[in-house]
Amino acid sequence: MKHPTAAVGGKARPTSIRWQMAALAGLGVVITNIDRSTISVALPYMSKDLHIAPVYQGLVLSWFFLAYAIFLLPVGPIADKFGARLVYGIGATIWGIATLATAAVNGVVALLGLRLLLGLRLLLGVGEATQYPSCIRATTEWFPDRERTSATGLWDLGARVGGVLTLPIVAGVIGLAGWRAAFAVVGVLALLWAIGWLAEYRSPAAHRRANQAERDYIREGSAADATADEPDDGPRVRWADLFRYRSTWGLMLGYFCFNYVAYFFITWFPDYLVKDRGFSLLTLGVFGMMPGIVAVLSELGSGFTQDRLIARGRDKNSVRKGFLVVGMLLSSTIAVAVVAPTAALALILLSFAYGALLIGGPSLGTFPAEFAPTRRHIGALSGIQNSAGNVAGFLGPIITGALVSATGSFVPGLVLTGAIAIVGAFTYLLIVPSIKYRAAKPAPAAAAR
Repeated sequence: MKHPTAAVGGKARPTSIRWQMAALAGLGVVITNIDRSTISVALPYMSKDLHIAPVYQGLVLSWFFLAYAIFLLPVGPIADKFGARLVYGIGATIWGIATLATAAVNGVVALLGLRLLLGLRLLLGVGEATQYPSCIRATTEWFPDRERTSATGLWDLGARVGGVLTLPIVAGVIGLAGWRAAFAVVGVLALLWAIGWLAEYRSPAAHRRANQAERDYIREGSAADATADEPDDGPRVRWADLFRYRSTWGLMLGYFCFNYVAYFFITWFPDYLVKDRGFSLLTLGVFGMMPGIVAVLSELGSGFTQDRLIARGRDKNSVRKGFLVVGMLLSSTIAVAVVAPTAALALILLSFAYGALLIGGPSLGTFPAEFAPTRRHIGALSGIQNSAGNVAGFLGPIITGALVSATGSFVPGLVLTGAIAIVGAFTYLLIVPSIKYRAAKPAPAAAAR
């Protein structure tokens, strides 16, 4: 058997360390999404134990996203400056500690207890804000342009895998040992992953197991990247100038709409199944995984399909934006699911909506590298894009909760969610410019991107 780095035709075969880095980053995404979603599964049981009034439950669900959205803005430039290894590793340590501490919260009925719980949700958001800019930075660093959609799909589907695993893992731990044990288990997982990331992640040039052939493959495959060959002493574009590009506002609005739909499945979805569809803890843990499983398969297949189509000569703009637009249009069927006459049909329709949405998931992670005016702004633009998206994570649970409280039904909230999916599709179609090479300009106000 030939060694994977053995010479083939006189030339060394590239190693595949880049895919190991994407998988390791994706494992971190899995754990972040289990950590942030644990409270969604545990909340019905926490609220009984800690006497959390309904008026505060939506606040508890959404408070994480407030810190997450705010801290994404400074974390993007920090990731550009200090790199994915340090930023992601420290962030995982912070969110692991916040999750562990949640297991010890008592007396939410008292003002101090409520403040502590909300403070820990804020700290969780601060830590997890490091994830998205770090993953995009690592993808740009380790992958040639033609493989970035696949790589992005690989680590980003960790969000869906995390959603799938949250229900059986958290529901199982709650059933065996209570909700406090669930927070303790997932907090420890985060800390263990942080140790592994800091020990293993390095840049291609510094990684001891990546050979020169793989480094050359990455560099040569990035030659067509709009920012790859730009010298470090190129045009200086301030962080604030990014908001003078049309593409920045398009990415912000589009990702807000995308996440508004996606975060229903992270926040209110378990509560909807329990309260409106009569699911028990057991049925929630088993059948509640369906939308997440469909989304995992959809995103993974979409990422590799997009790269394959582009490799065969299809227009990159049509492929990456087209998948996203079609997926968001189809995901608007979430508005139909809530009026389905049976729980089984509702679950099928919700699974379809979530899977359709994630057809466009791999495209989102490639956009910061496509539209950043210089390579020094990839992390910054990814932070801005994801910050806007997670404003939806903050507002969505509050709006849905308010509509449920006012009407006694999930119907108005999910009809609104379906309408927002349609707005998002047209945002990517009409506002976000075409993907093509543009040199950086010192005066971005004159640029269309």
